[in-house]
Amino acid sequence: MTLSMIARHPDSGHLGAAVHTGYLAVGQKVPWVEPGIGAVVTQAITEASYGPRLLDLLRAGDHPEEALAGLLAEDPLRESRQVAVVDSAGRVAAHTGRDCVQAAGHAVGDGYVALANMAESVGVWSVMGDAFGRAGGTLSKMLWSALAEGHAAGGDLRGSSSAAILIAGRDTSISAWDRLVDLRVDDHAEPVTELGRLIDLDTMYTLMGRGINAIYEGHQAEAISILQSASQHALGNDQARLWEAAAHLVAGEMDHAETIIRGIALRDPRWRVLWDRLGPALRGPYDSP
Repeated sequence: MTLSMIARHPDSGHLGAAVHTGYLAVGQKVPWVEPGIGAVVTQAITEASYGPRLLDLLRAGDHPEEALAGLLAEDPLRESRQVAVVDSAGRVAAHTGRDCVQAAGHAVGDGYVALANMAESVGVWSVMGDAFGRAGGTLSKMLWSALAEGHAAGGDLRGSSSAAILIAGRDTSISAWDRLVDLRVDDHAEPVTELGRLIDLDTMYTLMGRGINAIYEGHQAEAISILQSASQHALGNDQARLWEAAAHLVAGEMDHAETIIRGIALRDPRWRVLWDRLGPALRGPYDSP
């Protein structure tokens, strides 16, 4: 079974696609997103070109229904395709061909489409849509919740192999390749569970990245606050603690920095080696000319 979902977040305007299947590396061809333009999934007998071609048409101003109908009309294998698209306004279109392996179908809601084919149970797509509607938080969390409930309700007739999620922002000035979230589980016994772990881990690394940028931009109080949050995250690690120490060092809090480094170096002495190398690299941001 391949089950997937595309959506526009009702508040942030973020655009996303998430997918799970019993095939290797589903993130390679099925999900597509572009900042401020839209999101697409193309599955069943997958024709990957639906992704970039639909995004091109949305960028040119086509309505999702018009764009999808035009591409399907050209496709001799359209009855074996399953495709959905959402644009930056939350308008959607979807197609489940009559030759898709059963159980197959899709559910359309406010700014989202849930799809499945080769499902063990009829109506998995509706379960996903309901789960998305109940979920809150970030678009990543909402899409993952839908995948998880759909997977639990329908099962995969081929087994479970891979999963992926893509999230893009709402601003069309952002480069097409610049995604807020881009995570894949290419081959795993429990790919949906692993994808959920990676989404949580990505939250921690996003905090870490923001904190590192704040160090180099000279916002030391902000850097300390953000990097403390990364360190204290449920999946916080010693790399986050290293950068928290760096933020304290740049702020002139040498003793605090050394206390943190001493603790992580006890677990792995290589952190001390890296710390000794990091100090000179940080002189640019915090030393006077």
